[in-house]
Amino acid sequence: MRFGSDRGMKIDQGQHIVVVGAALGGVTGMVKIAKDWPCELPATVLVALAAQSMPPTSVLEMLRGYSPVSVSYPEPDEILEPRRIYLSPPHRHLVVGAGGLLKVDDGSAFDGARPSINRLFASAAAAYGRRVIGIILSGDTRDGAQGMLDIEAAGGVGIVQTPDDAAEPKMPMHTVQHGHPRYCVKAADIAPLVRSLMCNARKQGGFAGP
Repeated sequence: MRFGSDRGMKIDQGQHIVVVGAALGGVTGMVKIAKDWPCELPATVLVALAAQSMPPTSVLEMLRGYSPVSVSYPEPDEILEPRRIYLSPPHRHLVVGAGGLLKVDDGSAFDGARPSINRLFASAAAAYGRRVIGIILSGDTRDGAQGMLDIEAAGGVGIVQTPDDAAEPKMPMHTVQHGHPRYCVKAADIAPLVRSLMCNARKQGGFAGP
């Protein structure tokens, strides 16, 4: 089922966003995406990243060193800005709220994953509908498949890192099997693919069907 979900919201109707989910081994994939990111595109990138093996500040500085656009943690109720990459603060959920505001919360003790990829993807689909690209990278959980379904149902596009290209294939494999992404490619090919998809989408007002 496809649905329009930005009715009544003060959102730039030409803006597209990219949401990324990554866990164990996902930093390597994010670096490959960041270093080739098409900075000329007025897109916003939101990343739910659970990288327990690395200090959060190290991850932030590493991505800043490779990315041609600004990389930061979001401020409370910050409005999405184009040409920026926002990382989820350590162990906190990052979601898109009404009007394109970024929300950060602690969730509950019963959360299976923190940050939750599913929550980020679902909120992006609800706010931006067919102007969302969802990306799943390496990880050792099953998070993200439901969120990918939400994005595809809203008319957006799902991309997953090829499992044999991932340091930890569990999350990409689960998403391939249950999230039905439109594309399955190596991490090094994701940024060029996003550029192609977004250039076409900006002409058409959204992503074309498969």
